[in-house]
Amino acid sequence: MKKTLWTKNFTIITIGTIISCVGGVAMNLALGLVVFDNTSSALLTGLYQASIMIPSILLPILVAPYMDSHKRKPFIFGLDALMGSIYLLFAFYLMKHDFSYLLYMLFGFVTNGISSIYSTAYNAFYPDLISEGFMQKGYSVSSLIYPTVTVVTAPLSTMIYVQLGIPFLFCIVGGLLLLASAFESQIRIEEKQASAQKFNFKAYRHQISEGFSYMKQEKGLRNIYSYMAITNACGNGTELMTMTYFQTAPGLTTTMYALLTSAVTFGRMIGGFIHYAIKIPQPLRYPMTVFVYRIYQFIDGIVLFLPYPLMLALRALCGFLGVNSATLRETAVQSYLPTEMRARVNSLLNVAISLMVLIMQLIVGVLGEFLPYRLVAVFCAVFGFICIQLFVVRNRKDIEPLYANS
Repeated sequence: MKKTLWTKNFTIITIGTIISCVGGVAMNLALGLVVFDNTSSALLTGLYQASIMIPSILLPILVAPYMDSHKRKPFIFGLDALMGSIYLLFAFYLMKHDFSYLLYMLFGFVTNGISSIYSTAYNAFYPDLISEGFMQKGYSVSSLIYPTVTVVTAPLSTMIYVQLGIPFLFCIVGGLLLLASAFESQIRIEEKQASAQKFNFKAYRHQISEGFSYMKQEKGLRNIYSYMAITNACGNGTELMTMTYFQTAPGLTTTMYALLTSAVTFGRMIGGFIHYAIKIPQPLRYPMTVFVYRIYQFIDGIVLFLPYPLMLALRALCGFLGVNSATLRETAVQSYLPTEMRARVNSLLNVAISLMVLIMQLIVGVLGEFLPYRLVAVFCAVFGFICIQLFVVRNRKDIEPLYANS
């Protein structure tokens, strides 16, 4: 029988991911707008976005050992169902109550905690659903989902928020997550790492330390993850400043901000299709990645100083380049990681990203109270550019082999 990427399991997880991604994109965009529109403060918006990241710092490390020795599928469809139910309940509450900053923070805290557990399970489970020999194509499909969904969802969710209100958007997202859960429950796979052993705290503690020991020995992975944590933090800081700039600058609107987001994801979509069709030669993968990182940070630093049409064009270029480097990185890292270590090692990345994003959101929130939003975005880009040299270029001999062997 001819091997194919599009097995029943891969098709199901792709459909489920698309549906849940629609909900995630809609809410990520809308929640930041709700908080800023009701507080008119970059600091309070940054504090909100930083605070809801706290569960992502602790939970992935705590749950990862369990994920590496037990079935991951129940977490995939079970947590989507739980999240959908929470969204629907919160929607009904909002229909009768006004905005509450603390309540939104609590809601974000809880849902982000659930999302961090879901991400740990999903990132460990997804490679097992890709047929052997199709890892790059599988991650190309994965990289296409978010941008393709965002191109449509970002402006649509903004319109729903403006015209119909946030409760209605919560209802839509809750229903979509329940639908995604229904699809994901149909996956059929024998998870080889699943264990019937009872919980043992000593073994559990050993599993956690094993993840740290593994990363300590893997200098290439450690530096890739360090840079990914920093660049994600810089990107989130830039995004916060972009949102506040578009909400306050004359001639710019919420809809224009949504279209800017769509431009990025349209570029990612095109890049993902190209990456799916063309396999990048191994000797070019590392230098291409470094080139993309530098271009991305440069554009992030100048984009808010440009006319709006040029903003759209450059953000689309960022999306096009960024998805290619992301696919190369994921293919390299996930191919390299042994399945029994995948959840624990990936959880360390998630924790590092969450911690750095939390810190950066607080920093840019404070800076945004005293400095022009565009200048703060430049600060984020310059910091990210310096870190390319420190973590990626300086450690080429440790990182390049990962890309060459994927």
